[in-house]
Amino acid sequence: MPNAIYANARASALTATLLGVERLNRMIDSASVEEAVKILSEVNFGEGLAVSSSEAERLIEAEEARFSAFVKDAAPSDKLTRFLLAGYDFHNAEAILRCKYLKADFTPMIGAEGMYPVSFLEEKIFTDSYKRFNRELATAIADCDELFVSGKANGQNVSAVFRRALYTFLWREAGKDRDLRTIVRAKADAANIAVAFRSRNFAQASEMLVKSGSLSEEDIRFLTEEPPESIREKYRFHLRKEWIEAALEGAAEEKPLTEFEKISDSFALQYLKKERYNSEGHKPFLRYCYYKISEIENVKIILSCLRNNVEKNLIRMRIRESYEGQNGYYR
Repeated sequence: MPNAIYANARASALTATLLGVERLNRMIDSASVEEAVKILSEVNFGEGLAVSSSEAERLIEAEEARFSAFVKDAAPSDKLTRFLLAGYDFHNAEAILRCKYLKADFTPMIGAEGMYPVSFLEEKIFTDSYKRFNRELATAIADCDELFVSGKANGQNVSAVFRRALYTFLWREAGKDRDLRTIVRAKADAANIAVAFRSRNFAQASEMLVKSGSLSEEDIRFLTEEPPESIREKYRFHLRKEWIEAALEGAAEEKPLTEFEKISDSFALQYLKKERYNSEGHKPFLRYCYYKISEIENVKIILSCLRNNVEKNLIRMRIRESYEGQNGYYR
């Protein structure tokens, strides 16, 4: 396992290869997906995979696979590796389990590999052998087995089981690490706020809540049932005030929670940027990893919007916090 000095040095060197604000702006202003893909080639995004505009998602898949490989190779601790890659494992396990019962091909649903190779997940899930998985993943799979066997499984409750298990796992892995705990708590709050404002029904929302956030179950009930004026008053000094305000505005306009998602998805990187000159412990490595996570998300957003002819200013409004490059912050 590499030490923190080595991990930080590799991460610092790779930071210069990130897209940065200038290239993101150029991608947004592209006349086509094909033109945007050419900009990605400038930083070897997707390892220079040659694709047509209709296959641009393959670049994202390749870049996620490269990121996963980097984390496995360079992370200064097993805990950090598991923390950063857990999302891939839980996503892939859920996809394979669904297809096990639906008798469908899971290949199109699979993402980058996390700690567990896809072939290993497939073998163990199809043979009902979960002992070699972490306990949260094993429990989630077993619980969903019961849902499918009893005929009670649906898209919502299966996803809720895996999502709750993932957040429980992340909180356990975060341990006493202040940065990881802060990130998990924020992610959990974002997930629960989204559930509250999308459902507007506490009974329904309570079945999908995740643990480890700062908002209590009573907070979620309040967000689902009380009028906007009461919500604004109660949370006007709350840690998540800005997020709740953004969700309220989106819900009032009966629109997707675009601004809320942008703000909450940007939190981890904004938080880590506050100490961007702090090289203590594994901070530079972790900061680079969230730069890369944000970059991949921004590429997904831009390519999707270009393909659907979304107005340029609307694309910019959706862009998450990113690497500032040479030209300052992306706001």
